[in-house]
This record gives sequence, C-alpha cells and structure tokens, in this order.
Amino acid sequence: MKATIGIDIGTSAVKVVALALGGQDVLAESVRPYPTHTLHPGWVEQSPQDWWRAVSEAVGEITGKLGRTEIAGVGLSGQVNGFLLLDEADAPLGNAIIWLDTRSVEQADRLAKSHGTLLRQRGATDLNAIAVLTKLAWMAEHDRERLARARSLLLVKDYIFWRLTGVRLTDPSDAASTGMMDIVDLNWIDELSGAAGFSSSLLPPIRSSTEIAGHVLPDASRVTGLAIGTPVVPGAGDITALAVGCGVSSPGVLGITLGTAGHVVLSQDAKAPFSPQQGLWRIPHADRLQCIWLALVMSGGLSLSWLHRTFLSGHSTMGFTEMAALAESSRPGARGVSFVPFLEGAATPYGQPQARGSFTGLSSSTSAADLVQAVMEGVAFNVRQCVESLEAQGGKITEIRLAEGGARIDRWCQIIADTLERPVLKLGYLDTSSLGAAMMAKSALTGQTLETLSADLARGAVTFAPDPANANATAAGYRRYLISAESEIARSSRLLATES
Repeated sequence: MKATIGIDIGTSAVKVVALALGGQDVLAESVRPYPTHTLHPGWVEQSPQDWWRAVSEAVGEITGKLGRTEIAGVGLSGQVNGFLLLDEADAPLGNAIIWLDTRSVEQADRLAKSHGTLLRQRGATDLNAIAVLTKLAWMAEHDRERLARARSLLLVKDYIFWRLTGVRLTDPSDAASTGMMDIVDLNWIDELSGAAGFSSSLLPPIRSSTEIAGHVLPDASRVTGLAIGTPVVPGAGDITALAVGCGVSSPGVLGITLGTAGHVVLSQDAKAPFSPQQGLWRIPHADRLQCIWLALVMSGGLSLSWLHRTFLSGHSTMGFTEMAALAESSRPGARGVSFVPFLEGAATPYGQPQARGSFTGLSSSTSAADLVQAVMEGVAFNVRQCVESLEAQGGKITEIRLAEGGARIDRWCQIIADTLERPVLKLGYLDTSSLGAAMMAKSALTGQTLETLSADLARGAVTFAPDPANANATAAGYRRYLISAESEIARSSRLLATES
C-alpha cells in the first residue's frame, strides 16, 4: 500500500494525516501542539523551531503507525500571513510574526491610502493589519536592524518545506494572502516592497501548489522517518488547503470551517468578476482554472475556547466538551443574550481589526448555558454575514459543508443550519487543511484533478436541516446581534479616528 501525507502547520498545532494513494481512506493522523507568545497587546508570535520540532514528532509518529506502507509524497498547508526572516547563515532572526498579530494597523492604513487602487486592481484585496506586507512595513519603521540583517523571508508552511527539502519557495495562495502578489500573472508586485521599505529580494519564488518541487533531504529523513528523496509539493496556505479538503473544487460547494478562525470559502471560475471590499478576499485555488472567494470570522472556534479558558475553567475540572454540552440547557436566542465574536477584531463584513467582542443582554438570571449558547450563535451569525457577502458578490451556493474542530459539536452545527436557514453537511473527516495538503500531493503523483479526487468527500456526511421550531428565536437573536455588532464597529471606528 502507498499513501501521501499532508502536514498542516496551524495556529495552535501541527496536524498530519496519511491518505491512501488508491482511495479516500485516512490511514493515520497525528497532532502536536506548540505555544504562542504575546509580548505586547496585538503582538502574536511563534517559534519556527517549535514548528519543526512538532512536525518532526508528528511525522515520525505517522511513519511509525504506517509500518510498511510507503509514503509516496508529501503536501503542505499552513496558517497564512505569518512569516520569519533568515540571516545570511540561514538562522532565524527571532520568532515568526503570525497572522493574529495586528501591530501594523497604522502602516496598513497608510499603505491602503497610498496604494489602495493598485492593491484592488492587481492584488484583489483591501489591505489590513493581518497582511505580511503591513507587518514588514511596521518592521521597516520599528525593527530596522533585524530587517537589515535578513537575507530571505519564508512563510509558515514554506519554512517546513525548506527544512524538508532545502528549497525556498511559496505557492500562489500563500503569496496572494500577503497582499503582495499579482493575481493575474502570479508574480510579486515590485512597487509594494519599495513602498513598505524592504527589498523584494527577500521574497521566495512562486511555484504551483501541485508541482513536485523538492525531495526529502537526509537530515530531514533522520528526524521524520520519511525516506530520502520522497517527493514534496508546495501545497497551499491553509485557506486553500481547507477548501480542497472540503471539496470546494466543484461549482456551488461552500465550505465553512470552525477552527481557530472561521473560514467561509466558495470556489469560482478564475475569470469570474470580483470586487474587492473590506472583509472579502479572492485567493488562488490549487487548481489554476479556479479561484477561491473567502469570507472570514476572525474568532471562530477561538471564541468558544476563550469562554472555556476565561469564564468556565478556573479551578474547575470541567472539560471543553462538557462546557459545550451546557448549551443544551439553554434555548435558541440564548434567553436574550447576544455575543459579538470580535475577540481578535472584525473581518467580514467590516474589516475593522480594532473592533472587540462583547456580551449584551446579561441579567442576574443569565446562566453559564446561556453564555455558551450565545457564543455559538454569535459565531454563526457572523458566518451568516459571510455567506450573505459572498452571495452579494455573485456567488452561487448549492451545498454547504462544515468541518474542523467546532463542527464536532452537533449543537453548533444545528445552530448554523438554523441561522443560514439551509441544510448543512458535517463532513466525515473534519481536519480538512491537512487532508487538502495530502490530496494536493496525491494529485501531483497520480495526475488526477482535485475535483475528481474530491468527488467522494461527502461520503459519510451527516446532514443538519433547519428546525422550523427554532426559526423565530434565531431570527430575533440575529437582529439583536446586528445591533450589537454595528454598535461595536461604530465605537471602534470613533476610537481609531480619535487616536489618529
């Protein structure tokens, strides 16, 4: 038997999955967490050495589990808009700055004003503090010494590709997310590096997601168990990878993933007209004939994890699953409590990184169950805004699929179905970014298209249909949510205007 493996370097952990080369069976999986460092408010960093340690351990576990099964190829996925710098000796210059970092709000505003038209026309994006471009502009102003010592830049998954193969590169989806790539010719936009204050020579070559672009080196083989010379494809940023893993390679299929962030993705023809706007992005697909339209909930599964960590764990032994089950004791509408999930800012449809989350409608009768229900609903309501934004852009939706960690909570799946007023399918395998990475390697080795490979992904899916009994309470909850969300956007906009 042969298999491909997909390695996803996520926000909190690396996930590795082995996929049978001759079918869609997942043969083995492994997870290894790593820490995140927040040195100052808005600063969020991780150690690339922690990524490599986690990858080495997780892949080593996979190779051990597979025994005599041959790993025929490797594909990669990773959190987008994180990067690290290497010096002339290829040593990392400090920690990587990851996508959650929003220290560059001022630089984002300035570049958006000076180069906004170019970004919309060639990059199909409106700039914000998430983008690597703005983080580099911040570094050019506040960390000049480190930037001056840098000789190369690697995005998150591309650092692991380099450790495996010795090759520096990225793929179109990761490059586009930085805000620096022309979405038509798939090259870096040279004008932007000069405007941001760094040299374009730092940026790696851009290669196809499904191209065999490197092979496992002896040093990497020793620590991972992968055979020397195993083919490796660049794969894609986690958004494109999760889209592939959800089967968003066919017209009309919408994917919703509830990981740390909530991603809402829809596949479109690469030539389909797209109007960039705050909180909506056009990202290259691993299939060059398609593109992905992305809407984003900054704090998806993170919102529920935050609630568990902050309010309900403390000195209690209550686990996350037990906490999520508390919502069964509440009811649709959370007894009047609303939650705005802007813990890390607002993306779709507002594009306001300084927005913050809130509860409203609290009373002395509010229970822990109501808080859990309200958080699940708040994320679902923001997801509804995402879906409506994609449809307003011209997207056509015929099927909705759910995946990633939050989809393991059936009540949350039902809330989303009730909120969207449409059936949703919870996929049988939920770790879609790592699965998508393995599928890209499989496509490279077999020559099969990603659409062909994704034909059976809905096999074993569970359908959640909207419950008419919940319709009125859910609709009322959505109206309250919109009032609270708009109020917070207005507040954060006033604050931003005052500070500037």
